[in-house]
This record gives sequence, C-alpha cells and structure tokens, in this order.
Amino acid sequence: MAKTRVLLLLTFGVVILVGLSVITLQVGRFGSVAAASDVMLTGAIRSGSGEKMQGVTVSARLPGKTITTSVFTDADGEYYFPRMEPGKYKVWAQAVGFENGIADVDLANSITRQDFTLGSRESFESQMRGDEWINAMPEDTPQDQKMKEVFHMACMGCHPPSVTLKDRFDDKGWANIITVMSRISTMGYDATEDSQPNPLMEYYKEDLAAWLAKGRGPGGSGLKPKARPRPTGDETLAVIREYDVPQAGTGLPLFDDGSLWSEGAPSKLDFKNHHAIDGTVDFDGNVWFSDDVNLNPFRSVGKVDWKTGEVTNFKVPKKDGSGMAANVHDIITDHDGMVWFGTEGKLYRIEPRTGKMDSFPAPAGAEAGGMMAVDGKGGIWSPGARFDPKTGAWKVFVNPIRGKNMQAYTSTYGIAADQDGNSWVSQYPLSILIHHYLVTGESENVPVPKRDNPRYQLFTGDDRKIFDMMGGPLQQGRGVPDQYAVRKPAAGPGPTDALWAPTWHGESLVKIDIHTKKTTVYSVPWPGVGGYQAIVDKDGMVFVVFTDGDFVGKFNPKTEKWTRYDLPTVGTEAHGIQLATVDGRTQLTVPYFAAGKTSKIEFRTKEELAALKAETRKTAQAR
Repeated sequence: MAKTRVLLLLTFGVVILVGLSVITLQVGRFGSVAAASDVMLTGAIRSGSGEKMQGVTVSARLPGKTITTSVFTDADGEYYFPRMEPGKYKVWAQAVGFENGIADVDLANSITRQDFTLGSRESFESQMRGDEWINAMPEDTPQDQKMKEVFHMACMGCHPPSVTLKDRFDDKGWANIITVMSRISTMGYDATEDSQPNPLMEYYKEDLAAWLAKGRGPGGSGLKPKARPRPTGDETLAVIREYDVPQAGTGLPLFDDGSLWSEGAPSKLDFKNHHAIDGTVDFDGNVWFSDDVNLNPFRSVGKVDWKTGEVTNFKVPKKDGSGMAANVHDIITDHDGMVWFGTEGKLYRIEPRTGKMDSFPAPAGAEAGGMMAVDGKGGIWSPGARFDPKTGAWKVFVNPIRGKNMQAYTSTYGIAADQDGNSWVSQYPLSILIHHYLVTGESENVPVPKRDNPRYQLFTGDDRKIFDMMGGPLQQGRGVPDQYAVRKPAAGPGPTDALWAPTWHGESLVKIDIHTKKTTVYSVPWPGVGGYQAIVDKDGMVFVVFTDGDFVGKFNPKTEKWTRYDLPTVGTEAHGIQLATVDGRTQLTVPYFAAGKTSKIEFRTKEELAALKAETRKTAQAR
C-alpha cells in the first residue's frame, strides 16, 4: 500500500501490522487522523492592564459533542490548539483571580484567532483548587494549626476542600455537618442516627466547627485567599481532552461540571458525576474507565474513542440477580495492550480493538480485581494473588500484617508489581507495604519511615490517645499525624530498582529500593494535598495524581524536580492515573470521580510548539 505524503506540520508516520500487510498512516500528533478540512484556533490573552498572561487555561467545546479540549498560554500570552474539526465552538479562558473570557467562535477558516482581555476579580475563592482552599484557611494560632491537621485527617479523605469549603455555615451549622459526616461511609449511602461515629470527628467536633466557622462562617474574616502562580514553562505544554462519562450516551451540560471555575466545584451528591473511579489508555490512545457506582444498570467499564468521545459500555452483571452492573475499581493495560479489570470473583480481559471479553475465575482464597497491577513478567496482580495469562495459573499469597505492635484493622489501598514479578501492597492507613515474592511464595512487611511532622507536637495527652483507635470508621480518615499513609504505589516499567509510593498524608513521595528496601523521601512542593496514585512512564518519570488539588505532578528522579499540570476542571476528586506509550509518546488518563468526566493528557515539546507558532504566523500572513 502506498504511503500518504506528509501534508501537515507535526505529523508522523505510524506503521500498523495487520496480518502480513503493512499500512502506513499519517496521523496528527495532537489531533485526530488529519483531514484537509481541519482548522486551528489561536489567540492571545491579556490582563486589563495590557500585560501578557502566561499559564491561562483556554478550553474549547463543540456544542452537542462530549469533548472539551484545553491548552495553556505560553510566555507570550498566546495559545495554540491542536487541529480540530470545523464548527461553532464555545471557547473560554480562565485564570484564578480574573474574570472569565467566554466567546462563541466559528472555526470555518484554516486559522481562526480569538483574543481575550481578562479583568481582575476581587472575590475569587470559588475558582480555587483544593490546595489553595486549605492553605487559605486559618493557621495563625497553635489551635488553628492543630485543627487544620484534624481537617486534613478527618475531612479530606473523601472530599476535596473545593467541595467541603465552598459554602458558609456558623459554628452550629458546621457541628451538624460534622455529626452527619462522622456517621457515614466513604460513599455516604448508609448514614443513620444509630451509626457508629468516627471517633476522631466526634472527639474534635466542637473545636473543628469553631475553626471552620472562623474561615468559612457568615463573616468569613479568617479566610485568606491567595492564588498560586499560574503555570509556566513546561507546565504550559500539556494538551488535555476531557470526555463526559456521566451516564450511557449522555453528556453533561456545559458549565455544569466544574469546567467554569467561577461556578465552583460540582456537587458530589449528584449521582451523574460518579462514573469514573479509575482509568487506563490502550495502545491506540483510546481512554478506558471503570465505573465504581453500585446504582448502575448499564456499565462496569467503558471505552472512550479519543477522537469522537463515543463511549462503548461493557457490563458484568452482579451475582445478586438485580440486573445491575457490577462495580469495578482498578482497570489496567498490560504489556501486550490488553485491558484488565476484576469484579464478582473473576478477572476480565478485553481485547481493545475487537471488544472480545474473557473471564478467569479466581480460586478459593484469592481476590480478583479491586486494586491491580501488571509485573515485569506479564503477571496480573490483585492484592493477594497473581494470575499468569500465559499459563492460566493462579498463585495465592497471605497477608502477614498481624502482630501485637500493629493495628489489627487495615485495608489494602494500592498495589504495584516490579520487574522481578513481585508485588508491593499498601496497607492504608498504615505506613507499611506488604511484599509478596513470586518465586518463593513468601511475604513480608516492609515499613515506611515515620513522618517528621512538627504539628504532631500539638497533640498531647488524650489528644494522642484518640489516634490509637484505628479500628472501624477511623480508618476512613488519613491515619495519624506521624504517618505517611501510603496509597497506590508504582514500579517500572522496564529494568528499575525503584518503587514509588505517594503519601495521602505527609505531602511526600517515598522511593523504596526493591532489593535493599532502602527508603528515600522526597517532599512535594505543594502543601495541602494528598497523593493518591503514582505511575511511571518509559522514561522513568513518576506521575502522581493529587486528589485534593485537581492536578497531576511529574517527578524527575534524575533532577529531583517537580512539574505541575493543572486539570482544566475543579472539584474533580481525581483518583486514579494510568498511562500508555502511544506512538512512542507518554499519554496519561485521569478520571474525575466527582465531575462526571475522564481526561487524556498529552505533552507537546517546546520545539513542536515553536514550529506550530511559526506555521500559524506564516499562514496568517499569506491570507
């Protein structure tokens, strides 16, 4: 088959093997398969005083579609979208502390320009991300600092601060909210007056309510909003596509989902927002997500066509005969490009292109699904079991975390599998990982160092005794102030001796040598956030999703430097993060558990952006 000539800048050849035939396509790096009619959108953002604004988020959406594409302005205050199909788009530009710029733009020409001038905004707390919210709350006195630590532990485990703090209540109102919240599970579906309260929340209810009213009471004098610096440099190179996944075949209305920051975060109580807990990317760049809502009759996992936004649903029926779809947590892609998840006592494998789904029942004593990982030898791990897709054999392991000096109650919240075929299972909220050895079948506890937290010194006497009550509902919180509470770790891919563990409490990333067990702790430069899951790409870059902050951080182990990529939506409560190498490049997906969407993140290089700018200017001059 003949090759197609390269007609567009930033295109590349992709070779696909089909049987014995070789097909060569020309595909736009940051767009769909290039069409002659595709158009480009560009423009400049200035402040009311005429200053160039770098790091402004600019989003575009074609009404009637389920895709929102976002880019960021560069050092010249200019933005450049990837090529898009023609149409009449809604385009909006946003920066914390500024009014929104919104326009209807008809993309009919090869290049369309839309400039914005953003006026300053006096009251901007509704625009803030979770870390900005928590850092704006009172901490002037030791009591304030103490209550902020309690808030971290008790109130940020399941709700980002942009949701928790967006409304105002007096002391009594906050106390009533704490009373209710102390009696519900993490999902909030089973609260009753007779439910056992969370000891931590019950113990500090009055003090915590007073602190909350100080910052978010009717007067609100204690809140000190401060916008963090906007993205700069490499932080502005991300291209983020967000796909609506609220329910089968239906998209959320524009601006009803946290994409317009001045409206504040979306409501977590709205069930249409609860349909993407974890996600992955297949080798064609399509996005997959798991549906972790129990009240769902149509989908266990979904596939999003990255070019059209079309969702294909896959349903595993619950065993109870209700007709409901079984809920799924983790979903991963293996080294061969197959998609895996587990539910109802079985592992499931989907061939992404054909949709063919196979199931593999777990033996007695093995857990299928929940938290999952693929190891360097191709094995699929659940918390206490490994499945070999080549042989169909299962191997079951025992959790050894029982001892007089350890809390009796814990739960698995994350699993990584390394190059040697072994797994590492986090034991939230404890600072311990379980290490399962593939060859010997043995298991051991691997401790994570204690956290050096100055605020722990604020807790004395009975205030420390409350942290000994680690059973039942207290586990729903973040742990105790001197622990890191590791969540979902990552290892690999490829030959590497490192395991990377994000900490839900402690604002750190922990590196563990998989052979020596030596630990190294790296600080996260953004206070007030919880690291939920880590993932490592082919270049050894470590990506961490920060649930409370609506952003992804990239850690470079060689330079020990962080790069922050803000998500275009606030109140996402983004949980999972997975990646794949697509056409030689890293692509990420981050699902929004509280905003009814899932996202795909790609990264332009500085050279590609410079070439795109040059082409745009040349074409504009020729018109």
